[in-house]
Amino acid sequence: MTGSAHIWGVRVGAVAWFVAGAAFLLSVPVLIQAWLFLLPIIAIVAFALAMPLAWLWSRLARRPGFPGPWLKTGSALLFLLSVIVAAPVYYFAFSTQLRPALVPQVSLTNGPKTIVIQGMQHVGTDRFFRGVVFDMEEALARGDILFYEGVRSSDPASARWFADTVADGQNLTGAYREIGSVCGLTVQNDYLKVVAADAVLHPDRHVTADVTTAELKQEYDRLMVADPAFAAAMRRKAEAGADTDGVESILNFMTSGSAGQREIAGVICRGIMTQVMLRSNDPTVRDELDPLILDFRNRVLAQRLLQETRPDIYVTYGAKHIPGVFALLKASDPRWRVAAIKWVRTIDSPETYDRVLPGLEPAP
Repeated sequence: MTGSAHIWGVRVGAVAWFVAGAAFLLSVPVLIQAWLFLLPIIAIVAFALAMPLAWLWSRLARRPGFPGPWLKTGSALLFLLSVIVAAPVYYFAFSTQLRPALVPQVSLTNGPKTIVIQGMQHVGTDRFFRGVVFDMEEALARGDILFYEGVRSSDPASARWFADTVADGQNLTGAYREIGSVCGLTVQNDYLKVVAADAVLHPDRHVTADVTTAELKQEYDRLMVADPAFAAAMRRKAEAGADTDGVESILNFMTSGSAGQREIAGVICRGIMTQVMLRSNDPTVRDELDPLILDFRNRVLAQRLLQETRPDIYVTYGAKHIPGVFALLKASDPRWRVAAIKWVRTIDSPETYDRVLPGLEPAP
């Protein structure tokens, strides 16, 4: 090796060690927060794996001396394994910020009538739901009619069918609360209660513009006969079953750790949920239940919007429904157009902070 090549080799090696060391230092806080003994265990594994590698390198290079190569290889493996273990936490933290989950608020008009549709999520940040409730209160002050999403239970038999077929046997509200508790987020029902008082005083201004469980089951039965692809997908779904026990076990594990472990679980949970919501809010991505849960309910919502004689309507509904509903409105009247659209973030780090104020500590 020439002198110039040797110098460049030393420089590249120094840069590589610097980058590896910096990445290792970034991983240390995550490892310690995850489990106090995790870093020592990774170190033991790294230096144990380094022993045969260092011995083999010494034999192949025909360079005597074991401790030097072993320490160098062990340190490299320690850096590498630590970064690999901590990387998912940083990945989910950065992906949540760099590619956030967004829902639109779309204002539609055909001239005589204006419809504002606020895309919704069942679980999101306090900031998102506070903004939605503010808009709802403002709409009420303008004299708008509020339309809500929400499948209504019509009878015990269809309600059981809905729980088994659509909700995979879960209590959806309870499942949303569990996810919210892990992710550090909140459930939309906690905020929509704010307008409940006005609904009692002015019930004619609050409309649940959704289907009943009986209507949903009737459409399901129709699709099972009329749509072979849907019927085949439902049979596969029934055969596969739902791994609700596995999901519940993961949620219980993530909520049972220390404060630091729960914080890491929250970062991962928000990252995973961001990816899930990006997919579920994408109208170009079709799900096996979409002919029933999306398309059918789009038709019902569009019909009720068209039948409503009052000119100003504010709607809170799942974001994925908006393109389909707009297409149906436009098919009934080509004058329908998008007057305005804004995007709102739904998942972010919690806006809560822990600090002890002397003399005002919470009672045990």
